[in-house]
Amino acid sequence: MLIAFGRDLYRESLGSDVEFRRDYGAYGQKYPLWIAACAAAGPGFAALLIESGEAIGLVVLGMSTRKDLGHVHHFYIVPERRGQGFGGLLDEYARRTLGRAGASRARLNVTPRNERAIRFYLAQGWQKTPRAASRLINMEVAL
Repeated sequence: MLIAFGRDLYRESLGSDVEFRRDYGAYGQKYPLWIAACAAAGPGFAALLIESGEAIGLVVLGMSTRKDLGHVHHFYIVPERRGQGFGGLLDEYARRTLGRAGASRARLNVTPRNERAIRFYLAQGWQKTPRAASRLINMEVAL
């Protein structure tokens, strides 16, 4: 299930899962290991959103070497559950968890093609910030 979430996240963000396979192995076998490493880095830094026994979302967090900056590495809601308020729950969870870890700001990156995600983040109060020479949009929010 984690691998399926990761593949879908990459497909929606980048248009294919080629980079997912490059980053996590041909079958995505390294993805659960990466999530486990993130989870070990801080309390609650990886969490599944479960409703009625079904996993419907995932958030993976981290901290920058600048200890006041938290990162939302991966943020995912299954397509059939989007637009039902679950993204807001995950966003609140991410902010609260990073704040407890000492972050005063959170950062995430999103691809320009992922317009739905950009609209969601803007509606949640995230703001676009400048990013040098990148194909990604950098967004931050105060915690």
